[in-house]
Amino acid sequence: SSCIFGRARCPFPGACASRRWEDMAASGAPIEPPAPPLMKRSMLAPHGPQLRPQYEQEDEWEEFCERTDTSKVHDFGRYWWTYGRDEDDDGFLREAVFLEVPLRKDIEAKQVRANLTTKHLTITVHGETVLDEDFEDPKWLNVGESYWEIEVKEVKKVRRKVLRYVLYILMDCPKYITKWLFMTEKTEDDGRFVDENDEEEDNIDDRLRMIAKMKEPEPYRDADIWFSETEEEEERWCDGCGSTRVVVMKKHTDTRYMKYCNDCPFVSPAKDSSLPTGLQKQKDIDEKRARKKRLKARKAAAKERMEAEKEKANGEPDRSEEVPEDHNKGEKTRLYTEEEFCDVLTKALRRGEIKWEDY
Repeated sequence: SSCIFGRARCPFPGACASRRWEDMAASGAPIEPPAPPLMKRSMLAPHGPQLRPQYEQEDEWEEFCERTDTSKVHDFGRYWWTYGRDEDDDGFLREAVFLEVPLRKDIEAKQVRANLTTKHLTITVHGETVLDEDFEDPKWLNVGESYWEIEVKEVKKVRRKVLRYVLYILMDCPKYITKWLFMTEKTEDDGRFVDENDEEEDNIDDRLRMIAKMKEPEPYRDADIWFSETEEEEERWCDGCGSTRVVVMKKHTDTRYMKYCNDCPFVSPAKDSSLPTGLQKQKDIDEKRARKKRLKARKAAAKERMEAEKEKANGEPDRSEEVPEDHNKGEKTRLYTEEEFCDVLTKALRRGEIKWEDY
């Protein structure tokens, strides 16, 4: 299509799409349709823009974000777990709990036995029980689709073998596993149970209510914007009797504006500010946010110093169970025909390398 203004009178010669198409056609270059805009991953939920509530709700929202953070690791020494998403065999993302248990470097998959039910999990490695725990809630686990595998990863600056158990959550379960996984996690060091009434369970309804409760902050005002509606913030009441029948005025004997009450002889200084109400409130909030930011920075620095001192006191990590870099480097994927695979499987069964077990 040609330009509606004509090539000679087009007011947008550089930005006119029709004129660029005509120039391309005249030059003989291949004409390609415009590509659709690329949608970035950050534009999709749950990786979209974060909510920013009002200043009065910032602490509550930050606490909610910290509690629901999927990157948080619940470390209990002999095991640790996180909550997140895993891609299943069909390519769909499924919510799951990732439980990891450290293993010795000489442990193989055939030496691991795991017994999983909706209420209990037992993991035995080479005849030794490394995990024997009861779940805190037996109503969320999908036993049939959960699985475990052995992988090599860096744990506290040491490469070692880890048993990674992917515990899938039922599709119709409204609960998120973000606080406790096993029943023993709800007890303190001295044996006392943690108070269960401090916080309700994390579910979908509570999260939606929390998000709906957040209010959008007012738009940030520049210094050249002034407001005339300031009566709500002028404190138009008497400081002596509380009456609202006051007159704000400045007599020839006064050095500043005063509040004169019509119901009592009490006189008090009126609220005086060089900025309008909206800008003054915005300035106060900015100062409070700056103080909160400095306090957070000091706490983060103190936490880093404490962790550095703790690592220094612990010394070098134990590398007795470290897995070398060339672990399983010589293993290669071998392709068999159906007959060859049956022969290899039969020989492995006769040698006792594979044992059939009834579950």
